[in-house]
Amino acid sequence: MGNAEKLQNLISTVDKIVDARASENGQLFTNDALKNSLVETLGLAYQDPPRAYELYYENIQKILREFLPKDNVYTRVIRNLVGTLLSHKEMSGVSIGKRGADSRMATTEDMANLVDVLTEWSSTPYDYLKLAHILLEKNKELGFSPVERELKDFMS
Repeated sequence: MGNAEKLQNLISTVDKIVDARASENGQLFTNDALKNSLVETLGLAYQDPPRAYELYYENIQKILREFLPKDNVYTRVIRNLVGTLLSHKEMSGVSIGKRGADSRMATTEDMANLVDVLTEWSSTPYDYLKLAHILLEKNKELGFSPVERELKDFMS
């Protein structure tokens, strides 16, 4: 889709917003096709709040709670790396400090990616070092952690 076509789609979308605000029912999106078209035109990631809630609390947190030991040195590192993957940011001091983002507000796509990582790890559920390594490599691959970052950086 060229820039002129994107601009035309955006103008059309703005017209629909104006029309929806002026209409009796005030429905901006009368069908999913229009909503999906707008999301694609603007280059946005579609967010599904009920699905995000389910992924975060009923999948990610449940798996972490059930499988990670409470007092293991890797638990803190793994939870930190999970937070980085979901929020796209490391903590200000790598292993301590503020992240400036909330993992619970991650996109559905990011949460689904994390569930994929946890599923990959589930074949060896007691190898916490492997999970930490997979998470770190994924964060590096996506540009959320510097390429030179190592697991030992999180152990301080």
